[in-house]
Amino acid sequence: MGQSGDRLINLFGAVSQGVSDRVRVAISDAFPVGGEAAAALIVIGHNPGMSIEQISRILRLSHAGTVRLVKRLASQNLVAKTPSSSDRRMACVILTPAGEVQCAELLTVRNRAVAELLEGVPGPDCAALERIAQSVLISLFEQIAPGELSACRFCDQRHCKDCPMKPRRGSFPSHPSGRNPIHHR
Repeated sequence: MGQSGDRLINLFGAVSQGVSDRVRVAISDAFPVGGEAAAALIVIGHNPGMSIEQISRILRLSHAGTVRLVKRLASQNLVAKTPSSSDRRMACVILTPAGEVQCAELLTVRNRAVAELLEGVPGPDCAALERIAQSVLISLFEQIAPGELSACRFCDQRHCKDCPMKPRRGSFPSHPSGRNPIHHR
């Protein structure tokens, strides 16, 4: 890329980091449990019944770290473990009713944080930004292994009708319930 490409790379990098920081701060203020707890709730809400291993891959945490995280969320009555119907050695993690409420609240906080950033952007620019964001996500998903897909860990699937991740869904590792680790309903 030429000079304008270098500027685009720099601006896009700054925007990406700024949006990520804004979302993390907003979620941390609303849900001060720390670490990847909020992301775990949202990911588990995307596909109830995921295994510890699947949650670990998506959140990019160690197995032991994910076990501790799930235990902490269970002690707060936000998640529960259920036996896998296909493998007795494996537990599946689901949200409790309190976890479902917390997950919905976290998504509202995330959406508000991003919406505030877009308030000053004119309508035609928002439409262009949506198309660009979809193109970038498609490119992102083509460049990473399916088990490493973590971009959707704060995704609000209710607002992603034409999810750019959709073509990759079939390539996720096997799930004990027969579903993919991130399943958009």
